[in-house]
Amino acid sequence: MNVIPPRRFFHSFPRPKSGENEDATIERGLAILGAMRTIGLVLAPEIVEWDLQQITGGREELKLLQRRASFTELSDAELPRHSRLFGPISLSFDIGSLREAGATPVMYIPNGVGSSALSHIGTFCVRGAYHTRYVLRQLQGLKEISDSPTASARWGCPVSPDYKLTLTNTDATDKVVASYDLAASDVKNILQYLGYNNIPFAHSVGILTIFMNMFYPTDNKHARDGLGYYRQREWRLIAGDVNFNGRPMGRPLSGAEISVLETTDPDFWTRQITYDGKACKRSEFALVYDPVPDWNVFDHIQSVIVPERAADTAQTIVADKPVRVLEKLCPAT
Repeated sequence: MNVIPPRRFFHSFPRPKSGENEDATIERGLAILGAMRTIGLVLAPEIVEWDLQQITGGREELKLLQRRASFTELSDAELPRHSRLFGPISLSFDIGSLREAGATPVMYIPNGVGSSALSHIGTFCVRGAYHTRYVLRQLQGLKEISDSPTASARWGCPVSPDYKLTLTNTDATDKVVASYDLAASDVKNILQYLGYNNIPFAHSVGILTIFMNMFYPTDNKHARDGLGYYRQREWRLIAGDVNFNGRPMGRPLSGAEISVLETTDPDFWTRQITYDGKACKRSEFALVYDPVPDWNVFDHIQSVIVPERAADTAQTIVADKPVRVLEKLCPAT
């Protein structure tokens, strides 16, 4: 009788660095595990670039800021091979428990193939979702400034009941190329018409932001591995401009937490990245997953799997959570 082995979600870390010996990788992983116990589940930022050359002729670039923690669905026997690539320390989660916490599978987008226009349809859709989110943000902004109580609170002063709005379009150099003078009441009426029996603009922005955090290319071009990312079957917990029950799903790290995080891997976390004109250390773009009050990732961890020589230290860090030895897992054939 064939018995199907149980499958779980695993979060493995840290990815070995070039030239780093195994002991140093394990020490770095234990430092990350300790920081996780102190801070919570950190959603690491990544700038994902999409090649629009075929679509826009180089006139436009598209970069998405994603904050996420990644998980892979595996059996225990598959974990040793997975750990060689993604890191020697793994957190094991029940699939149902992590889905209840908001885990969602990555939406893999096929990379374009050469000059074939049809092969770029996935990237075309990513670009469309990005621009649609911008339009909805503009509509939400107009809704706020065309409502006199909201506008008064925003600007910190009373507004006339019949105030007008001056809306402008600007080019890449911030030069005004078009200007529109409109009564705020007319704008408000149009937006009320558009929003009738529909979800609010802000909700639509949040939905598209979730997509922005879930889109990922199928091909690992860095490793020249076609469909390399697609084969990883990645799931994610995400946050960033997304609210649940009127509450952000991720919180910024405090200054003290950023300091702790940076000690786990200074090269990675202090490296400067730039997004939407803002240049910051990677640690300053990170978020802690915080979907509901008092949410704690350790409440969802089934066990921690580590190399044998790290078992005692890991057990001290995770306290009552079971620690299993990686070498004792039966590797997949």
